[in-house]
Amino acid sequence: MPDPERELYEFGLFRLDPEKRLLLRNDEPVPLQPKAFDTLLVLVRHSQRVVLKDELMKAVWPDTFVEESNLAQNIFVLRKTLGATSALPDNRQYIATIPGRGYRFAEHVRLVSEDDALVVQRYSRTHLLIDEKVAQSAPAPIVVSAQTPSPASSLWRSPRLALITALIAALFCITYVVRPDPPAPRVTGIHQITHIGTLVHNTHLITDGPRIYFRVWHGKERDLASVSTEGGQVSPVEIPIPQMDIDDISPAGSEFLVENLGDSSPISDSSDLYSHSLWRVPVPTGSPRPTGLRSHEATWSPDGRTLAYSFGSALFQANVDGTHSALIAQLADQPIYLRWAPDSRRVRFSAGDGKATGSFLWEADASTRSVLRLIPDLPSSARPWAGGWTPDGKYFFYSAVHEGTRNIYAIREKSAFLHPSNTTPFQLTNGPFTFYLPLPGKDGKRLFVVGDQLRGALLRYDSATRQFGPYLQSISADQVAFSPDGQWVTYVEFPEMSLVRSRADGSERLQLTYPPLRAFNPQWSPDGAQIAFHAVSDTSTPKLYLVASNGGLPAFAAPATDDRQIYPSWASDGGSILFSNSDPSQSRLDLRIVDLKTSQVSTLPGTEGLTYGQISPDGRSVAAIERASRNLVLYDVSAHRTSILASMADYPRWSRDGKFLYFGNVYFSAKKSGGGILRWNPSTNTVEFVLRFPEFLLTGAYGVSFTVAPDGSILLLKDTSNRDLYALDLDLP
Repeated sequence: MPDPERELYEFGLFRLDPEKRLLLRNDEPVPLQPKAFDTLLVLVRHSQRVVLKDELMKAVWPDTFVEESNLAQNIFVLRKTLGATSALPDNRQYIATIPGRGYRFAEHVRLVSEDDALVVQRYSRTHLLIDEKVAQSAPAPIVVSAQTPSPASSLWRSPRLALITALIAALFCITYVVRPDPPAPRVTGIHQITHIGTLVHNTHLITDGPRIYFRVWHGKERDLASVSTEGGQVSPVEIPIPQMDIDDISPAGSEFLVENLGDSSPISDSSDLYSHSLWRVPVPTGSPRPTGLRSHEATWSPDGRTLAYSFGSALFQANVDGTHSALIAQLADQPIYLRWAPDSRRVRFSAGDGKATGSFLWEADASTRSVLRLIPDLPSSARPWAGGWTPDGKYFFYSAVHEGTRNIYAIREKSAFLHPSNTTPFQLTNGPFTFYLPLPGKDGKRLFVVGDQLRGALLRYDSATRQFGPYLQSISADQVAFSPDGQWVTYVEFPEMSLVRSRADGSERLQLTYPPLRAFNPQWSPDGAQIAFHAVSDTSTPKLYLVASNGGLPAFAAPATDDRQIYPSWASDGGSILFSNSDPSQSRLDLRIVDLKTSQVSTLPGTEGLTYGQISPDGRSVAAIERASRNLVLYDVSAHRTSILASMADYPRWSRDGKFLYFGNVYFSAKKSGGGILRWNPSTNTVEFVLRFPEFLLTGAYGVSFTVAPDGSILLLKDTSNRDLYALDLDLP
């Protein structure tokens, strides 16, 4: 009987290698967390039979007591992984749920010996070698005699020499035209570097060569940590400035470039953009040195002589000591993720264009002060984030969103002889993780990324016990809304962003929307027959939709325009819907009402600059957020006037009887000051806390939202995502 650890398991396009702990699809590695891999291995080894839940949990966690939700999350990750990397017909799943018992691996599994696998690998290498020889073929050299010709022979040879020259030129042209394109860059291996699950995904990764530096969540605080590029122990890094965010490290690896978030101020009185003081901090320890500059983000040039930094919507450069600051470009939006090219002359970054929602990739030339947009066909909804160049400048990496998942892409910057440059992006990853912050290694052979397995657990806050408990079996659901009779719920699956309806106990689940549509903020009609929501796809701005609560095709609720339509709120008679409207750049905002019978849209006078509007049950007031100040305001429908109720507010929600207006603090701005969910009492004109934000992290489809259940309790989505550092081995032809 062969050793099972030496066997390979094949199913569909996949191969499972227990010894190397690899899942491969078409010989390409597919990333999996260790416990998810263990779960898959048990199911595959017992394919076509039911593996009981207790049996599976004992096999995966032999010495640890865990809750059943851990197993359910592994199954969720496996289904998403296998489904995201294969094309199964008829919505077929590899892993079948046997209600009340366990799970069964439903796909046929074939055992393959290691010798068979080696034969396949040898054939693959031979094939690549043959391709390489064909690509490098060239015409045989022509030898010309070095003997000094006589005048007569020179005349005779001149036509021949011209003919030979013409033939060589013709062969060169033919070789150029018929040359094969170089192979696409690809990922040949994936290695998990950290195993802590709490990396911050939207700041920066930086490296000095042997180590990677990053931010990591510690409760609700963000600490600075580092790890060897080969993995191992994650070590804390001393932070001499209490509230600092690290932007970059000097080329010599001797200094950090950091923002002092504790020294923050708005760009101007009318701006919602902020700047911070910029400092140089010695590595590993030492006294910080101010540069005298203020910025939102900064980066060090590869030659070590210059800084590029953003201030508002402008891009500047300066000496590393802060002197001789000069404008590179005035832009339409704030530039983020600034990255110098290896030549220390060009800077790439992400920014909007002042017209569309989202962002684009741009390149600024510091010497000519010119700016150009990269990849013109890339839509703004892809929201690309600049990553960086390989040390030789041959490839540039960035991340971008497609159908709700952020992946890593490469642009070939330079080409070999006889091969023209091709700026068409190459996609390097395709889920199932969401990948962020591509950082090229100093060796030019690896790319470090943050891999994020997004997941949440729905919790209910019990005000009597002041404790959180699971709700709807702790499903990963955001923006929950209850039907008028309280018997049904609709919610947005996180992170898939599909709209789902079910009974309040979770039964009779019905999916109402499908990709590429991503749904937000569902609201039931007063009669419970319809659900209004706004949704977005990769090619459109958010639009208002209606769908029958018992299923059907979603339809536009308001005439479709180029504007953004978000956050619906039903009038009490069900005949009209209030929504927040803005141009694509969100420079013009107001509140509007659509008459569902006539499809006529009207603007509420005096609502300029307001968003997230919600009609009170009596229809006389609208609660909204003033976007520039983040103030919660009350709009009087008859008088067309607003009054301020609270500051730094988000997601207003009326209670069903109109006795309270609930709202949240802006989560990431309020944590340090003890934010939470509050409510305003119209009868007393007072604001009181309902709950403080918990010590654990919260998440959501768009910031941190909440729901007020029919009994007045609060529902929140706990962040149970796993975010770790990965190294991608690269083949970069």
